Amino acid sequence: MRKEVKIAIFSIITVAMAIWGYKFLKGFNILSKKLVVYATYQRVDGLRISTPILINGLQVGLVSDIFQNGDDPNNITVELHLDNGTKVPKSAVATIVSDGPMGGSHIDLVFTGNCTGPDCAKDGDYLKGFTKGLLASMVTPDEVRLYMDQLNGGIKDMLDTLSDRLKNSEEINQSVVDVRVTLSNLRNTTDRLDKVMANSAGSVERSIKNIETITSTLKESNQQIKNILANAEAVSNDLKDANVTQLVGETKVTMQKLQTTLASSDKAISDLSALLQSLKSGDGAIPMLLNDKEFASNLETTIKNMDFLLRDLRLHPERYRRVLSKKKMEYEYEPLEDDPAFKNKN
Repeated sequence: MRKEVKIAIFSIITVAMAIWGYKFLKGFNILSKKLVVYATYQRVDGLRISTPILINGLQVGLVSDIFQNGDDPNNITVELHLDNGTKVPKSAVATIVSDGPMGGSHIDLVFTGNCTGPDCAKDGDYLKGFTKGLLASMVTPDEVRLYMDQLNGGIKDMLDTLSDRLKNSEEINQSVVDVRVTLSNLRNTTDRLDKVMANSAGSVERSIKNIETITSTLKESNQQIKNILANAEAVSNDLKDANVTQLVGETKVTMQKLQTTLASSDKAISDLSALLQSLKSGDGAIPMLLNDKEFASNLETTIKNMDFLLRDLRLHPERYRRVLSKKKMEYEYEPLEDDPAFKNKN
């Protein structure tokens, strides 16, 4: 045998083994005989090639292909490979069942009874296809009915027990009474509140009108407010552009002068306080004038006498010239009005 023939035979065997291994890993044994049937569906959600085919939980085959129906593109045709010796009636239903919320599905072959001879499906036959939803896949109608019956029985027992407890419980009955009283009080409060609101409707309306008036006034004063803000901005810019260092220096000098003035004022106040203290408690004419009433009265009398003397000297100077010349006065002395000497004489 030539070398080229050996290489060709080896290559063919290698390719065949690779194809067989690939199919075998996917679950298909191309060396064993299969029953090939088809099913048509409107939806095949979650169905994949190599999806298992089950009869009452027993795997009897795999999905080998999924493609569109040539006559109706809206229908999907699924090719089913069943193990050799599997007997399936032609009336069997290939139902796509979801495995759960996480995804995945499988096909259940659902049928009743046995098949013999021509009643069994053969290669190329089409089975009826049906797709179950997620909820229908998880529980059957009989299970749902059973669960609902159990749930209804449990709820009924619970409601009966709760009803008995409510009837026989004094605390709950008292709570119901309290709730009724609270609702009654709430109703009375609501009625009073309605009356208050009805009586205050005029005040509320006037308040709203006042608010509208204030709003309109603010609206009319908007331009003035803008002008004030503009002036404030201008002042801020002027302050920003001013020589702040010079202004701080002048302020510092002014503060030093003010401190000096305050120190001088404090010293003057201290001196004045000492003077007043000496006037109040010291000796001399001024303290006596302030503290001795008799001295003040005598001083006042002396001043009045001096005033009368000066007035008399001004009005009758000839009297005093004669006194100096030692001549006798030819007329009687006429005192002035309010002369204290005259009053004392009388």
